[in-house]
Amino acid sequence: MWDRTPIEEAIALIRDIEQHHGRAMLIGGAALFLYGKPQRSLDYDLWVRIANDELIEILTAHGFEIDSSRPGRVVAYFEECKFDFFLFKRAINHDKELVEYDDIESRGRKLQLEYGTLLIPSIEDMIKLKKLGDEIRDKDMEDIHYLEGLLKSGL
Repeated sequence: MWDRTPIEEAIALIRDIEQHHGRAMLIGGAALFLYGKPQRSLDYDLWVRIANDELIEILTAHGFEIDSSRPGRVVAYFEECKFDFFLFKRAINHDKELVEYDDIESRGRKLQLEYGTLLIPSIEDMIKLKKLGDEIRDKDMEDIHYLEGLLKSGL
């Protein structure tokens, strides 16, 4: 088992990705947790801008088992934790909005935690990201409603 928590491991991965001249941000449920929504899984999503082979090298050095690797996505496990890495630069979501890494990063929220710094998307951009994929799942709709509530509260 790691000598650090999964969020600490995510920060260590991001640090290593940046040392390889890549970029990364935490998205999905773990980012929602940092906005105050309880997390229900050990699934961590990172949107990264790094070459696939460099990412595989970093993950292997961290002791991850690579489950699948295809253009645009790498899935890796360490014990009970699953990490999904998204490598695309841009996509169109269900609302026909262009979602681009550089734009999301420029509006991102940098958080300083006790074990390091990480970047998460703004609330508005989290909503856009939740609308990516083949379908919008019930869980995604629940997350979108939570995020819209944060916006209404003025956060």
